[in-house]
Amino acid sequence: MRLSDSITTIKGVGAKKQILLEAMGISTIYDLLEHKPFRYQNRLSREPFMDVPEGKDVLIGGILINKRLRSIGKGRTMLECALRDESGIFHAIFFNMPFLEKNLRLGTDYTLFGKMKWRNGAKTIVNPEMYPTDSPRDIRGIIPVYRRTAGISSNELSKLVRSIVDKLDESCEWLGDELIEKNNLAPEDYAYRNIHFPESGAAYNRAKFRLIYDKLLAFQYSVLYNRRILDEECGNSKIAPVDIGKFLESLPFRLTLGQQSAIDDIEHDLMNTRAMNRLVQGDVGCGKTVVAETAIFHAVSAGWQAAFMAPTEILARQHFAKLSVDFAKFGMRIALLISGLKSAERREILSGISSGDIDIIVGTHALIQSDVEFAKLGLVITDEQHRFGVNQRKILSEKSEAVNVLVMSATPIPRTLAATVFGDMDFSVIKSKPSNRKDIITRYATEKSRERVYANVYNEVRSGNRAYIVAPSIEENEESDLISAEALYEELKIKFKGLKVGLIHGKLEKLEKERIMNEFADGSINVLVSTVVIEVGIDVPEATVIVIENAERFGLAQLHQLRGRVGRNDLQSFCYLICYSDSENAIARMNAMVEISDGFEISEEDYRLRGAGDLMGTMQHGYSGNSFYDLFGYDKILKLATSDAEQILSKDQSEIKELVDIEQLQLRTNNIMMQDNSNII
Repeated sequence: MRLSDSITTIKGVGAKKQILLEAMGISTIYDLLEHKPFRYQNRLSREPFMDVPEGKDVLIGGILINKRLRSIGKGRTMLECALRDESGIFHAIFFNMPFLEKNLRLGTDYTLFGKMKWRNGAKTIVNPEMYPTDSPRDIRGIIPVYRRTAGISSNELSKLVRSIVDKLDESCEWLGDELIEKNNLAPEDYAYRNIHFPESGAAYNRAKFRLIYDKLLAFQYSVLYNRRILDEECGNSKIAPVDIGKFLESLPFRLTLGQQSAIDDIEHDLMNTRAMNRLVQGDVGCGKTVVAETAIFHAVSAGWQAAFMAPTEILARQHFAKLSVDFAKFGMRIALLISGLKSAERREILSGISSGDIDIIVGTHALIQSDVEFAKLGLVITDEQHRFGVNQRKILSEKSEAVNVLVMSATPIPRTLAATVFGDMDFSVIKSKPSNRKDIITRYATEKSRERVYANVYNEVRSGNRAYIVAPSIEENEESDLISAEALYEELKIKFKGLKVGLIHGKLEKLEKERIMNEFADGSINVLVSTVVIEVGIDVPEATVIVIENAERFGLAQLHQLRGRVGRNDLQSFCYLICYSDSENAIARMNAMVEISDGFEISEEDYRLRGAGDLMGTMQHGYSGNSFYDLFGYDKILKLATSDAEQILSKDQSEIKELVDIEQLQLRTNNIMMQDNSNII
């Protein structure tokens, strides 16, 4: 078995399940192993049923003393069971599972897991997992819970992962003895086994350390390799000087000091023979777009073409509309290239790009596809796609001799990390905001004050403004108590009488999402219920209030990004965080959001609260390993990985194999560098 093997090599994965897994980004055995639990259920010891509060998921057990199967009409059945433990008698009920009646044996000790409720005056557990104690199917232990999609459960994912980790051995190891011994790393097979099915807290922490190291080593290697390639292979990318004052004088506002400083940096880069590779960081609402527009004006005025890539079609359309207005007076020709265009329209645009008739091309990542040929591409701007790696640059090198790359990000990164994370990039920071922007008033609410929040939202929208309501999941499921967007939509349609409520999420078709966003932008929809699909770049100035449900499930950086969807005009805006957790960390994050409005301060606080270098956190919330921002919080491991990546890169091919398996290193490096939407934060 190789980690690069297809998931179809796993017993039980047919064509249907393959489609479901691939929709989750799981195509290989490596992908499946990297799909880590986001939390764990502690089922190590049974509790006396009398001590269990209502509504809590619980592991209990007892001897089956009675069972009764009866019909409840319309072909439905209910199996009632009575069990006794040391504290007394409790009940378990199973709906529409008549087959269990024959399988369950009186006098046998069973272990059950589920949610305890009061029913008809008695403590009852409904449709629990229930198996004979100490049998092969006993449900005790530390149980992983996975993020899932419709059609495949967490339990199914657990079984697939179990079938793989049980076969792992030392042959899957990709690091040499030198790195393992120097850093006191757990073996690879041990790490995957104990991140999915921990033997103990200590085993979990050791596994977590190893897998974080692996991810950071591959990432830092890719950064250093990227920088080397840029230095060695990039041609002369110099763009002739032009008078950008014409464009700046056309603006209806004055630049902030931060904007002017970033523009000065970019001007210097564009007139240098070495290709620009610059990240412009700026808090939400700081005015990064005009900085990008100035770079475009320079490149196009000097006879080059510019490409502006956005992460979504909705955002691409917004940029296209703004650029069309701002550059109309200068005679610059602009086109929008996205999926869904009619064949004739697409051919016409591609022809205009290849002939040079089109100066500025706005679109998604599809702009670098093989059939897009540029006459003279000199500048590529990517919005909220932090890493524009070697593979993408190779594609561009076939389209132009040398390309300048400018990356725009509204995700502030702590100063202590920026130089390491973006070691192959120069970066500029815009801190100041336009003078007419007011700080967003942020308020923290609990379940008790939830109704008051929605009363405030109703009044705000009735006065002529618009509102976002954000939920962490699309639909309800039995494995989660999260507020779902669909349930919230149904609730608010009733609650907000006289207002038009809309619903948008990632499963909708592109055209449907665009229709809904356009109706929200023009005011046809007053309140938009959404998942985090609205997190990046959506610009509706009339939206002055945002409510974030289950705010405890989001990190500070993401909460700040969501908050940035409002406060985009000179009106006072509001952000309400509804938190259903009383944990110390959750409350600390809510208080940070209330007290801090500056994105860079938020990033520093986020970094601190994530516990830099501390692997001893609770296992309850798990380690999904999918966010590089989470990984960079472990600065001690980051330093080790960076030093080792430098050592690997300094070796020749014959020496590298003593440190790492080159094929496995390439697998992990490509996994980072070839993501289409390679957001590392």
